[in-house]
Amino acid sequence: MRATVVACVLLAWRPAASAQPASAPTAAPADDLDQRLRALEEDNRRLRQEMDSLKESQEQTRQQAARATGRVSGYVDVGFFAVQGNGSGLRADLGYRYFPRYAGLVPDSWVFYGDPLATAINSRGEPADTSQSRAVTFDPVHNGGAPSFIVNALNLSLFASPAESVVVQGLVDLVPRGRDVSNPSGIALGDFIDVKLAYVEYLTGTDWMLLSVYAGKLDPVLGIEYRSQESPDRIGVTPSLICRYTCGRPVGLKARARFLDEALTVLLAVTNGSHVTEMFPFYGEIDQNSFKTVAGRVSYLLPFANLEIGASGLVGAQDNQPSNQPLHKHLGFDLHLDVSGLELSAEFVKGTIGEIDKAPPAAGVPVCNDAPCLDYKGAYGLLGYRVTNWLMPYARVDWRSAEHRSGASFVYVTDILRATGGLHLELGTHSILKAEYTLNRELGALPQFPDDVFTSSLVVKF
Repeated sequence: MRATVVACVLLAWRPAASAQPASAPTAAPADDLDQRLRALEEDNRRLRQEMDSLKESQEQTRQQAARATGRVSGYVDVGFFAVQGNGSGLRADLGYRYFPRYAGLVPDSWVFYGDPLATAINSRGEPADTSQSRAVTFDPVHNGGAPSFIVNALNLSLFASPAESVVVQGLVDLVPRGRDVSNPSGIALGDFIDVKLAYVEYLTGTDWMLLSVYAGKLDPVLGIEYRSQESPDRIGVTPSLICRYTCGRPVGLKARARFLDEALTVLLAVTNGSHVTEMFPFYGEIDQNSFKTVAGRVSYLLPFANLEIGASGLVGAQDNQPSNQPLHKHLGFDLHLDVSGLELSAEFVKGTIGEIDKAPPAAGVPVCNDAPCLDYKGAYGLLGYRVTNWLMPYARVDWRSAEHRSGASFVYVTDILRATGGLHLELGTHSILKAEYTLNRELGALPQFPDDVFTSSLVVKF
């Protein structure tokens, strides 16, 4: 009985005990919570700074590695060509039939009419044959104009930036050519290396000007055709008749300044010699006189029409003469329009190297005996239209009138008009196929002779 009473008392007491509320946890003070939040924010800020620092360091390391390793790119240019006649753009005035004023001064077989570079078959400007020429004696193709496949060039472009704002650039053509190895007068197997560019560039600028300073073997500053003379950049296959005066790469110093959001460009160069190409006899990388050549160009880009208008000029002594005279003087004007798939380029040049007397020479007295002299003028217009993103037909008309003399060695008289038509096909992002046909026509009383050119080029970039 007593045990039963005790059990009942315990059962009655347990619910009452369990019904008592549990004590609530003590709330943290508001100041302590704020301190913990500020500590977390500080930790996050420090972690972000460390992460940004690591990213910046990684980017600097990547850029330094890129500058140290540099970049190599280039292209392969192969083609097929055929030239009428014997492949040469020259003919000798045998019997002084057209230029009797040179009788007794220069042998008739050394008085030429035509143009030694008119039968160019690739972007390098190499003619199919120059075996008759006495001025342009380097004849790397020398095939008489017969239909032939050719590897025009294996091009290598070298780029590096060893320091901030400093760029090193090189451009080399490896040129495979043939030679009769049984010919004892030959001096090489035919293949050669052409170092086209080798310079250092320093870039700087302010809020109102961008400035680049170059030293080495440079791009020229005359006209606009030099910008697109490499095979992947050129619309057509061959250069114009006046490219020989404006596309050469001289050795020296150059500065380019751009103003007004790069609309106004001013170029100035001081070099060993003139800006003629290496295919032309007035070129030389090492100067033999103390008179340096000064050249410049000013251009303005009209942004609303994407039209660039420029003027350029040059004065200096040719490389290969020991004296500071005669001087080479050159003046040119150019324009380039690129709008709505239409691309138009045009140039006019006029110049003299030495002083050519237009009067008949005195009997028995050769002209330009101390150094070769040249009087020239010429122009071209090139029009291309991008029908689709891969197809561009184009047409070019170019003209050159010149007289080139060298004592009793030779005389060239040129008055030629050329018309070229072709197709430019872009086969993807790395391959370009081009084909063109050029009509060469002598002007005035000069007789016509067969020297039209068909040529093509397949360019693959890498």
